[in-house]
Amino acid sequence: MRAARHQRGFSLVAAVFVIAIALLIVLAAVLTLSARNRSTVQALDASRALFAAQSGVDIAIARSLGGGCGAVPASVDIEGFTVALACSSPPPVDEAPDVYEIYTLTAVAQRGSFASNTFISRRVRATVTQ
Repeated sequence: MRAARHQRGFSLVAAVFVIAIALLIVLAAVLTLSARNRSTVQALDASRALFAAQSGVDIAIARSLGGGCGAVPASVDIEGFTVALACSSPPPVDEAPDVYEIYTLTAVAQRGSFASNTFISRRVRATVTQ
């Protein structure tokens, strides 16, 4: 009878141990799914930022070919992104009878903040001639 009395506490310890292991497995699964969800959202935001920057370069190309660097706006808002535009042009190129300008255009799309861990930024550069 004495052996039966000593074995009662062991089943309680084993049950608590099994519950703790199960809880750790569930917690690991939840954290893994949360990390995957976060990385998917970040990849989607990175794609959106890249397309916003490309759209900004397209706007800068259209404006610069129509009126030079002076016609390119400093920034535009595209789908929640602030896109900063820059245009530079060296002196015109003179090749025999042809004289033309070369424009270097840059667009930087940004959204979010570092503090909230939501900052995303993409840069696109293009060089065009008239």
